[in-house]
Amino acid sequence: MSLKSITCEELLRDIEQRLNNIDLGDTNQIDVSKMKKNYLDLISSNRVIIKFKASEDIGLGHLSRMITLADILKSNGREVVCAINDFEYTKDRLKAEGLYFEVNEFDSDEAFIDFLIDKYQPGALIVDEKYQYSVSDIRRWQDRSRFISLDFIGDGYKICDRIIIPNAHFDPERYPGFSNILWGWDWVLINKEVLQLKPKSKLHDSIETIVVTTGGSDPGGVLFDILEWLKGCNKKILIMIGDAFKHRDRLERLELSDNFEVVSYHPDKLLDGDIAVATFGVTVYELIYLNIPFVCVGHNEEDEEGCRILNERNGMVLGIYERFLGET
Repeated sequence: MSLKSITCEELLRDIEQRLNNIDLGDTNQIDVSKMKKNYLDLISSNRVIIKFKASEDIGLGHLSRMITLADILKSNGREVVCAINDFEYTKDRLKAEGLYFEVNEFDSDEAFIDFLIDKYQPGALIVDEKYQYSVSDIRRWQDRSRFISLDFIGDGYKICDRIIIPNAHFDPERYPGFSNILWGWDWVLINKEVLQLKPKSKLHDSIETIVVTTGGSDPGGVLFDILEWLKGCNKKILIMIGDAFKHRDRLERLELSDNFEVVSYHPDKLLDGDIAVATFGVTVYELIYLNIPFVCVGHNEEDEEGCRILNERNGMVLGIYERFLGET
């Protein structure tokens, strides 16, 4: 269902009629044990470098899922080095998790990787970045380490040892000839704090509370379009703000109704919602795991297409919010 021509109240009436038809046994397709085994079997090296980036503009999704992956590997005796850009929040999070890291102080990502491979001689290098590395650089690194690209398929990446797409909305038909891509429900990486929570065992027939989450930083300010759409809704609206949220001053200037409450993000607060409104990304898979139905919000055309594909593959998607309220 597109939200281009439907009000919040109209959608909620439709959703309440549909909640009874959601079978939690069919919708929760994330098997954590299988996921962990898949990554441990694939990344069998004793020493692993995980390279990723996070910032207010990039967001925190890469950071959250790489903490999960690092925790899986470290808990099973692997030595893990996180390779990061210089972002204070990332450094603080990794210190709190007890994870060792190196900060890029080089002029290029390629020089940083050369340094890391020389220093640590890893068995595997996992790169979780939307960044195109050259075939010649990858081949040079492969002389000393396996090269695994996570969530990015670049030109010439058929040479990668593996490409992992950690989601279930991937369309393999877009990449004919690739034999190194792994994807699906059993490769989904979500926040390890979410994995410690108990999913909902039943859904309420009526909607009293709506949780709104737009990720750790919300680079595009999508939250404000969502709040405009929710204006006038008489349900309790719990607005969850991530640690690196970019628009705090703007949010503070809004005159919100008494039923709107702004809270700091914490995974267990997701369970307070009868349904959620969430931007497309890692969070929607966390909601699926927790058995929380949600309206899916695309940041852009690519995300909206991902919402539509996921809607076909999982019954927790209750609607697709398209960018009909204008650009932010």
